[in-house]
Amino acid sequence: MVNLTARRPPVDPSSMKATDINLFNFTRPHMRALHVSWICFHIAFTGWLAVAPLFPTIQKDLNLTDSEIGDCNIAVLSSSIIFRILAGPLCEKYGPRRVMAGILILGAIPTACVSLVQSANSLIAARFFVGILGATFVSCQFWTTQMFSPNTVGGANAIAAGWGNMGAGITYLLMPIVFDIFNKFLPVNIAWRVSMLVPAFLCIIAGIFSYFLGDDCPEGDWSRRNLFPNDGYVQFGDRESKQPKIKQDMETQIHRIPTVIHYLLVFINPNVILMMVMYACCFGVEVAVDNVIAIFLTSQFGISQTTAGLVGSTFGLLNIFSRLSGGLVSDFVNSKIGVRGRLLVQFLCFTLQGVFLILFKFMSGSFASAVVLMACFSLFTQACCGTSFGIVPYLDPAATGIVTGLVGAGGNVGGLIFAAIFKAYASDLRTGFMIVGLSVLTVSFIPFLMKHKKQKTQSNQSTMIVTLNVTLERQMMKRVEVMKTQNI
Repeated sequence: MVNLTARRPPVDPSSMKATDINLFNFTRPHMRALHVSWICFHIAFTGWLAVAPLFPTIQKDLNLTDSEIGDCNIAVLSSSIIFRILAGPLCEKYGPRRVMAGILILGAIPTACVSLVQSANSLIAARFFVGILGATFVSCQFWTTQMFSPNTVGGANAIAAGWGNMGAGITYLLMPIVFDIFNKFLPVNIAWRVSMLVPAFLCIIAGIFSYFLGDDCPEGDWSRRNLFPNDGYVQFGDRESKQPKIKQDMETQIHRIPTVIHYLLVFINPNVILMMVMYACCFGVEVAVDNVIAIFLTSQFGISQTTAGLVGSTFGLLNIFSRLSGGLVSDFVNSKIGVRGRLLVQFLCFTLQGVFLILFKFMSGSFASAVVLMACFSLFTQACCGTSFGIVPYLDPAATGIVTGLVGAGGNVGGLIFAAIFKAYASDLRTGFMIVGLSVLTVSFIPFLMKHKKQKTQSNQSTMIVTLNVTLERQMMKRVEVMKTQNI
């Protein structure tokens, strides 16, 4: 449940995860982690998409063709696929706080280097490495999953990712304004280059901020985490244990699988693959549109770059409530009819997203209608992202980082595909929107193909109870050890 209060959220004593979201609370560890994660992801967008709002100016300065702009967008999205896949296992090993800080600081380097480019090829190369900032999404979602219990994890993930994605809208507002300020004192070809140093600086500050102000998990640092995940699930690849041998044998027999093998098992999990496809058709649509909306508005309606940035920012700013609404509705329906309810909400949101994308082709002839339709498909595109990550924690709770990384990478694969579609239809972007909408409508039926586990049989319940008892006992012993080390 999401509450507008500053009280500490209640905590499940068996898992130490928060069972409510109290938005005006900033104390450690739960709510501090939520706010730090979305703020860092939000700032990562200022570097990840910094070039997009300035494309009209950059295109003229570097003499870029429409095809070369498409290649730039494809480069930044394709590299994010690689970095997101890597970020999942890194979060499992080092914790989300360190991974978030590392990605932001590393991503600031190529962001600043964009200011040095002199040709299309150098811009494409720089944007390829800027794509590392897209991997902050994985650490963001992994972080909130560690802090919030299943009854509210959909809302927590939606808030963190949605308010983080709002950075796309802020970037469309910020970068043209920053450019206009520098352009008062510098020529155009210098002003846009100096402007790129602003998001690079913000990413460095955010990286330092995340490292020193956040906690990896309810116990604090990642090294103090439970070797077993919370809520009765057990983590793969745990290393050392001081438990009696009989307990080690039980845990090894039931739960321990080498990390590499488990990575492969997760990758061939049909539900994970289907979720990757669905996330490709919501977040992938979002980032692809983020990269073309300024060009579309300036070319179709003849408005200025600053005005296009102001209008285009609404696409990202709607994340303040759209993605959250998807996560909250998913949580609510789940409380009534279970995981099947989350899948039903997923289907409805995808259907409406596809319908409005198709309508954009036929009803966006005027500036006003284009803005209204853009807001409508934006709302449901982002709500689909929220409903998707209401389902993700259930796909394989023992490998949350790996699943989050793969699904996040799926989103970038979708962005890459849809960016290629917009590149192919650069002279007729409305048709590109229609093709994207038809793709989304097709994918909307995938939730009915996903299988979720039914209630455990009586024969398996005894094993579950024994395993849970071992887990809880181990958690208690670890907490006692932590207290001793802190002289409590």
